[in-house]
Amino acid sequence: MKLNQRDRLILIVILVILVWIVGIFLFIKPAIEDVSSASSELDSLEVELQSLQAQIKEDENLPQDVDDAYEASIELAETFYYQMQQYAAATQVQSLLDVNSDDEQEITNLNMSVSQMTAYTVSQYVFSESVTTTELDNIVAAAEEAAADSDVQVEAATAEISNYTFEFNYQATREDLFTFIENLQTATHRSIVISSLSIADVQENEDDTVYEGSIALDFLMVPELENSADIDNDSETETVDAEAEAEE
Repeated sequence: MKLNQRDRLILIVILVILVWIVGIFLFIKPAIEDVSSASSELDSLEVELQSLQAQIKEDENLPQDVDDAYEASIELAETFYYQMQQYAAATQVQSLLDVNSDDEQEITNLNMSVSQMTAYTVSQYVFSESVTTTELDNIVAAAEEAAADSDVQVEAATAEISNYTFEFNYQATREDLFTFIENLQTATHRSIVISSLSIADVQENEDDTVYEGSIALDFLMVPELENSADIDNDSETETVDAEAEAEE
C-alpha cells in the first residue's frame, strides 16, 4: 500500500505527537515532579537549618552554663553528706556526740540504732504572708490580677534524698546537750536534722544538770557528683555541620 505525500505528512505529524506525548509522560512529567519534590525538601531543610542555627546560637555559652550549673550543684551538695554505709554514718554521728571545739562535749549514747536507707522528702520553703484583708483589698487585688493577665503561681518544689534515721537514749549535761544542738546548725554539713528530742526531767536546769532522754536524728545524704571534666572526657561528642547537611 502506497501512501501519498499528504498521508505521509499526516502520519509523520501523528508520530511526532505520539513521541511528544510519550516524552511528556516518561521524562518531562517525572522530572517536574522530582523538581517539585526537591524544592519541597529544600524548603524543609532550610527551615531545619534555621532551627539548628538558632539552637547553635542559643547554645553558644552551653559549656560555661554547664560548668556554672556543676559548681552550683557541688556547692549545694556540700551541705549534705555523700551517700555512705551505715557504719560510716554512725561514726559521723558519734563524732558529733563526743567532741566539740574544746574537746569537752560528751553526749553519752546508751543504745543507738540506725534504720535502713530510706527516702526523705525535702521541700522548698515558700513564704506566704498571712494578713487580714478587707473587701476593698480583695477588689483591688482582683483588678490588678486582671490587668496583669497572669495566672503565675509559686509552687513549692520537692525532692527525695537518701536518709538514715538514728534513735538512741542519752545522758548529757544541759550545757553539752545545747552545745550539740548548736553545733548541728553551724557544721559544714548541715544535713543532720533532729526529728525528735525528749528530756525526762529538767530538774534544777543548770549547765551541769544531767539530762536523760531520747533523740531521733535524720542523716541526710546525696550521691557524690562526678566531675564535669571527667564526664566530658568519657563521652564522645559528634560535630555536625548543619549547613553542609542542608546542602546535601
